[in-house]
Amino acid sequence: MKIVVQKYGGSSVENKEKLEKICENIISYANKDTKLVIVVSAQGDTTDKLMSKANEYSKEPVKRELDLLLTTGEVQTVALLSLMLNEKGYNAIGLTGEQAGILSDSTYGNATIKTIYIGNILNHLNEGNIVIVAGFQAVDKFGNITSLGRGGSDLTAVAIASALKADKCEIYSDIDGIFSADPRIIPKAKLLKRISYNEMLEAASAGAKVLHNRSVNMGKKHDIPIHVKNSQANISSGSIVEKILEHTMSGKEANKDFEDYEIKFITKKDDVSKISIIGDMVMSNKEAIIQIFDIAYEENITIYMISFSELAVSIIIDKDKSEIFMKKLHDALIGDT
Repeated sequence: MKIVVQKYGGSSVENKEKLEKICENIISYANKDTKLVIVVSAQGDTTDKLMSKANEYSKEPVKRELDLLLTTGEVQTVALLSLMLNEKGYNAIGLTGEQAGILSDSTYGNATIKTIYIGNILNHLNEGNIVIVAGFQAVDKFGNITSLGRGGSDLTAVAIASALKADKCEIYSDIDGIFSADPRIIPKAKLLKRISYNEMLEAASAGAKVLHNRSVNMGKKHDIPIHVKNSQANISSGSIVEKILEHTMSGKEANKDFEDYEIKFITKKDDVSKISIIGDMVMSNKEAIIQIFDIAYEENITIYMISFSELAVSIIIDKDKSEIFMKKLHDALIGDT
């Protein structure tokens, strides 16, 4: 069975016109005797609007209930796309993360996928259905809905492709592929046709927004080629993230010197904050260092960079996590005295 997993991001599904284009893409595959699993994000800025609404009703939203709210955006897209495909005469069935068999831990807001029970998806594929899955969401062993964090729909798609041993995973957005820099900042940025998992993982972690770093790592772990394309343009073009070995190179690539070190990306990371913990011999204070990392773990905070001196430990984290991190650090390291 030839299986292709496609993922469509928020900008690609934001209105009916764009969903019509996606239907065309899906139907072109469906007519080639290919089994399709489609993963979708919430439409446009739906997730941001739901987050704002949560903040209107609660100053500090409970993480479990916040996940319950935020994941409704993807379910709406699933239902709408399924309705449109069925209207066009193609059997489609929509699944939530739970119905798709995606089991995670209970880390609300940034859950880790533990396993995927593929039986339900396979049954629907064998019955001739196009399966449409809500990205960004899973369920823990207690039946609680969890979210996989920002960009989590990429992770959903690559994880499902890995579990199904799909031929490939295609990630669609509103850009033509992966560029050497953000083309909105550098118009002369080059479209990269092939990128290794390691290069893409480093770029994603350093601020390149085209792919979620956890999805790249998932693709690398299970050797699933990730194709990045424009949902509204020529879908035959784009970029491929895959394992690149010297013996697979041909043409221009094969003629390069053994030590031809090519620069691939220039990236920047926005919306980050630098937090500094300052005190005498802080670098040698093992208890304080342990507390810093424990707090980051408890609050589900990603540390992008850390530097040490005898008087300071400086940490780069997401800006929206900076205030809670500072409060927790102050309580643990300084207290009321």
